[in-house]
Amino acid sequence: MAGYAQAQLAAPVTSPAQSSSASNTESNDSGPQPTAALADHLSSVVTSSAATSALTAEPGLGGKVGLVRGVLKRLDPVHDQLLIHPFGGRDIRIAFDARTQVFPADAATRLVSIPAGSVVSVDTVIDHGKLFARAVRTGSSEAVELNGQVVRYDAAKSQLTLRDPMSPQNVSLHVTPSTMVVNQGQPASLQDLSPGMLVRVQFSPAHGVVNKSDNVASNVEILATRGNSFTFQGQVVAVDLRTGTVALSGDSDQVVRELAIGSLDAAGLSLLREGTDVNIQAEFDGDRYNVRNVALVPRNP
Repeated sequence: MAGYAQAQLAAPVTSPAQSSSASNTESNDSGPQPTAALADHLSSVVTSSAATSALTAEPGLGGKVGLVRGVLKRLDPVHDQLLIHPFGGRDIRIAFDARTQVFPADAATRLVSIPAGSVVSVDTVIDHGKLFARAVRTGSSEAVELNGQVVRYDAAKSQLTLRDPMSPQNVSLHVTPSTMVVNQGQPASLQDLSPGMLVRVQFSPAHGVVNKSDNVASNVEILATRGNSFTFQGQVVAVDLRTGTVALSGDSDQVVRELAIGSLDAAGLSLLREGTDVNIQAEFDGDRYNVRNVALVPRNP
């Protein structure tokens, strides 16, 4: 599945009405575009104007800003790294140091005090060739997104079960008559959900825990079915030849997502360099996005 978290890398696992703005760059070649690819997204954290100003003023951390949303698995104070499990993506290591800001910025909030299992949103930049945490936002009461594949929809129990390929357990969400469903930008219903579909769900974690059956889904977006083709454009964050994946930070939504490059030829692989802006054509095979073609995107002078 693609989404890297939303690097959801997005390998795939991402329906909020607000997310339609992300569809300008990522399009479904065979029809109306699912608005954004896995992990691809609504803002799960509201940034205050003061926080935005503080980030803008931070010296030495310029460049394109990406976004990783997920669960904090571990904070390594020895190597100064955060291990984040993005919703619907593979684990990502993000460097931090004294420049990393934490929001909400109160006296009790320190990076090292954030407990494992917390839902976080991390603003990232490329700093000396590494993915770096420019800011970390916490707040389990805020809406988050989960990208995954439908395992089943049980209408009798009003329960939607999703599979996250990087998690040992399925995620069950409660749905209600007010749960909104969108299929490629068009209104749909819960009855349209079928096993194998790639979806993005917005919900608020109950008691700060993501995998709880009493989490209520407010929006469900059907992103892809087997055979759909998509176009992604953004900056290469990382290339992992061992796992055959590339992490791409999308231009349209600044969300890092994961794409499979196992079937890409040598010429295409040679274009995937960290920091490079690329346009990628990929096909969803029912499990993940497989990159078919890569083209460089000229940078604006």
